[in-house]
Amino acid sequence: MSKEISRRDFLKLSVRAGTAAFLSACGLGRTGAEPTPLVPTPTATEVPSATPTAEMGGEYWDTPYANPAPNEGSVFTLKNSDGAEVSVDLNQAVGFTPDADLRVSDISPNALDPVPSDAGNFQAYLNTVRDGFQPLAGYTDGTNDYNQYKDHQSGPQVPMYSWMVYTGLKAELPGIGRVEGGEGRAVMVLILNRTERVHRFPTNSVHVEAGFQGWGRIWNGESNYVQESEERLVNHYRTRLGQGVPETGFIGQCDLVDNCDSVTVVTAERMQWGNNPDGSPRDQFRLIRAETVPTAR
Repeated sequence: MSKEISRRDFLKLSVRAGTAAFLSACGLGRTGAEPTPLVPTPTATEVPSATPTAEMGGEYWDTPYANPAPNEGSVFTLKNSDGAEVSVDLNQAVGFTPDADLRVSDISPNALDPVPSDAGNFQAYLNTVRDGFQPLAGYTDGTNDYNQYKDHQSGPQVPMYSWMVYTGLKAELPGIGRVEGGEGRAVMVLILNRTERVHRFPTNSVHVEAGFQGWGRIWNGESNYVQESEERLVNHYRTRLGQGVPETGFIGQCDLVDNCDSVTVVTAERMQWGNNPDGSPRDQFRLIRAETVPTAR
């Protein structure tokens, strides 16, 4: 049985889990029942500083992905949360190999184009009341040159009730899969954690090249809000990839005609679906979106 979190329960669980201190650290104030976002407008740290090229990479990426879903050509066999097989055609998601443990979400992604003119402004686009939605997401922090040292490995953790994004040339996350870019094409992996638990990836299990990592809160765990948050987060980072940060003069990753003008986007939610035999929560990564789209230029 699905365990989706209502907006009321979502906020109650946040308080019960001791997130008041976390909200304060993020600079969030509240008036009554609705959040009053005080998240600063993202700065240059929101865009990968490395420029991906086809020559980047190494022996690691020459080996097959360790746990791929079975496939025939571009059609992969995944499962829904109940374990029933689902055929997913990933012909429009260039360079994406899904993990065999990745489930299929019951959320249908919104169409992305056209990108709104203010999508590059996080505060205006994601964190204000508009289009019938209350504020959707806060911005906490970001890291440029992510995984640029040693073997491009890390073991990050995704905070509860939060989003986390990776952009770059290549990205691999266990439970989600491997996404490889190329000449003219970057990659983006967006995670939406709808659970009250932090997800910790195993040590050195996440590989990212030419990477950026960003993260922040999601304010509402209901499906329609998650659907809208996903669309706007993707559009925001499509804009940052294509335009950099014009207000600060930061050039960014994909602003040149002969650099990258498209991005393969993979979005997965972290969701509880019942419990394991021992009573512990059964959390899953569930695929919402996988497609290659233009960057906003």
